[in-house]
Amino acid sequence: MKRGLVVLDTAEVPEQERPDRVARLQRRLKDEGVTIGLVYADVHRSDDVGYLTNLCIYWNEGILAVPAEGDPAFLMKLSPRVHPWMRRSSTLTDLRSGKGFTALVQGFIENAAGVDNTEPGVIGLVDGSLWPTTTVDEVRAAAPGWDVRPLGGLVREQRLVPSAAELGLLGAAAGHLRTALDAVVGPDLPDGERIALLEQALRGAGYTDLMVEVVHGPDEVSAVEVTGQFRFSWLRASRLVTQAAGAPQWAASLQDALAAARAAVAPGEAAAVPAAAAEKTLTGLPAGATAHATVVHQADLSTGGDYASPDEQLPVGAVVVVSVEVLFPDGGRVAVADTVRVGETGAEQLDDKELHA
Repeated sequence: MKRGLVVLDTAEVPEQERPDRVARLQRRLKDEGVTIGLVYADVHRSDDVGYLTNLCIYWNEGILAVPAEGDPAFLMKLSPRVHPWMRRSSTLTDLRSGKGFTALVQGFIENAAGVDNTEPGVIGLVDGSLWPTTTVDEVRAAAPGWDVRPLGGLVREQRLVPSAAELGLLGAAAGHLRTALDAVVGPDLPDGERIALLEQALRGAGYTDLMVEVVHGPDEVSAVEVTGQFRFSWLRASRLVTQAAGAPQWAASLQDALAAARAAVAPGEAAAVPAAAAEKTLTGLPAGATAHATVVHQADLSTGGDYASPDEQLPVGAVVVVSVEVLFPDGGRVAVADTVRVGETGAEQLDDKELHA
């Protein structure tokens, strides 16, 4: 269940930006020959709907129905009592509740402005390969005679390069994260206190979703890891903590590997290139240890990057998480990570003041 501040503030994101995002999706639907696009969301994967409407799916599941022409509607398995705050905190005006998606989708087809329900059309499932099978079955049952087809990640593609407003929010979030981590990476804090201090600082700064963990490796080396959602964008950072008088060589090499990955981040490069640079740099690991480096778009962080291709080229302006993780034979692990922007000449710190000048 998500917790935290949900903000609809035109000082953060201009009022017209979210309707423009919907209009961009509608143009793509028309290009694909789609009558109605459906965007699925649940508490685990709701960023596409949040990006389009600012709606936070804090529980249960829903479908954003976007006709190629006309206004979108949110179809949900939540009671109507949540409609007032959804209207206050999102750009949506059409909210529909029910016990199942079959009746909800059927009702939308029959009553949506701009949708000709006299002739079966095409329903496109955005990011259809990630939909629950039972939900797809409900949609098919709602639209006999209609062509129900899976689409690619149309909204994800829009989210890969943050707008100026989103970049400003990411920069603020990165500053909060850096300050909070700096305060907890001293060698003498208990794990529970590190986690509590990070939760307090970042929840207080407005993070909606937060996963904080302290992990341990050999030689008294541990790592503090934070993955968090700020508004509807994501960041990750991980720092090493060394208890011994001097950090072991492999820990220093891990930091060098992260630096090598950052140095290899460049527009037009595949995500696998900086990951390979990190793995090539990492040396001197303890016997039996294995290392793995990744570069993941922040737009894919809610699903851990599991569905993204390492061969996908990095567009200029994208925001990505660069991380290097080491697994040890006894089950321990440590990692270092940072979230950066893909600039024209390489990786850029999100909270760099020059980036937002």
